[in-house]
Amino acid sequence: MGVAATALMATLALTACGGEQAPSERESVSVDPSAEAATVNGQTIYVSDVEMEARMKGLIRDNERLEPESVEFNEILDQLIEIKLLAMEALSRGLDEEPEAQHRLQTARDNILGNILLEHIADDKVDDAAIRKMYDAQVQLLVLGDEAHVRHILAPTKDAIDKIVAELRGGAEFSVLAAKRSTDQATRMDGGDLGYMTADDATPEFAKVIRETPSGGISRPFEDQMGWHVVKIDEVRKESPPSLEELRGPIVQFLRRTQLEEILKQLRGEAEINKKTSPRNSRLDAPVEPKPAPAKPAAAAPAPAVTTPSPALATPAPATPSPSTAVPAAPPLSTEAPTVITPKPQATTPPKPAVAPPASAPAATPAPASQPTTPATPQ
Repeated sequence: MGVAATALMATLALTACGGEQAPSERESVSVDPSAEAATVNGQTIYVSDVEMEARMKGLIRDNERLEPESVEFNEILDQLIEIKLLAMEALSRGLDEEPEAQHRLQTARDNILGNILLEHIADDKVDDAAIRKMYDAQVQLLVLGDEAHVRHILAPTKDAIDKIVAELRGGAEFSVLAAKRSTDQATRMDGGDLGYMTADDATPEFAKVIRETPSGGISRPFEDQMGWHVVKIDEVRKESPPSLEELRGPIVQFLRRTQLEEILKQLRGEAEINKKTSPRNSRLDAPVEPKPAPAKPAAAAPAPAVTTPSPALATPAPATPSPSTAVPAAPPLSTEAPTVITPKPQATTPPKPAVAPPASAPAATPAPASQPTTPATPQ
């Protein structure tokens, strides 16, 4: 190929590209939050816009930055670009003037503002001191039972387990025999270790044996749906209370719900509200019986009541409204003490045939309402 032909092909290649800069030649994005990350038909998306969206998604903490060249930054930037494109197209079609669109836009704005208010209140009121105070009250009221450190050997038949029991009575070490003879592949190499559990944590068959067998003792053989077992109780001790971190999530959720109820009660009392509907079916319009003024300073409110410990945490329903719906009315205010049901620590060696299936984890507190992060498919 001649020099002229080579030059012509190079010229055609540049023309086909339309003069677009190669990725390596594009202007790099500054890490300055006020810097431009992109423009869409003349509208600017700033680095700070991308980082705020990342914080709302939980990708970075409040004081962290997102590297503009990272995959995460560019994924969020692409989403914001697509959202802007769809919004611009909707405006160009006049869709924002439709009554339903007006209602949804106003409702979304109200929801977002309400959520921002609740975030500020929660930041002020729900601090480590308040969380610790409720946790300490719960621990003080807990009634903790005994928990046993349990080992077991599993065998397929009554004859097989009887032979194992005979070896144990002859002086064989339980953990060594479990490693050799147990058919429970999940625990045999740990000497049949099932960890610490209470009778309430176990299946009915195991619960009966745990109650009957003393510390250091070996149980009688017994059968359940898995086969035949013999159990050793290594130790019996008082059940440990859940840690602060285990209860932090439900406590924070409850305290935020309490703050929501308090601020709504205050705002209703200060506002002039004229409803045109009958108060007969309205929770908010139900008459409140006046309470006589106390003759002496009121006693401190009782500590939160605690029910019998259970594997699941009972927490109030989330109070944060969805961005696409109207703000739901708060539930009736209650004068009763809050209830936080404390979970039991779970055994550490999965899977454990003796442990009943764990209850579902508590629902996480929803993130504050925000603009949609993934554009919806146009109808």
